[in-house]
Amino acid sequence: MAKEALLKVVKAEEEADKIVREAREEAKDSIFLAEKQSKTFIEEAVIKAKVECDKLKAKAEDEMKDELESISQKSEKRCKEILDIPQDRFNEAKRLLVERIVK
Repeated sequence: MAKEALLKVVKAEEEADKIVREAREEAKDSIFLAEKQSKTFIEEAVIKAKVECDKLKAKAEDEMKDELESISQKSEKRCKEILDIPQDRFNEAKRLLVERIVK
């Protein structure tokens, strides 16, 4: 009876060792899979971030282009106004001079 009990204990220990080995293998597999999924998730997140960054950059460039165009147009208009004033004065002075000469 003691021999049978001892055999059962040995068999139980072997079974426990087997279960522990299987659990370790499953844990290794789970860790490997989790690392792989994590790496994939990070790669996808980086790609999405780059795409979003490119979109925001393009949008900012378009907005800056529009602003620069607007500033350029305002500047050009102001320059024309500055140049037109002397021409108007010149024309007015010319007209007055012609009137005086004619009188």
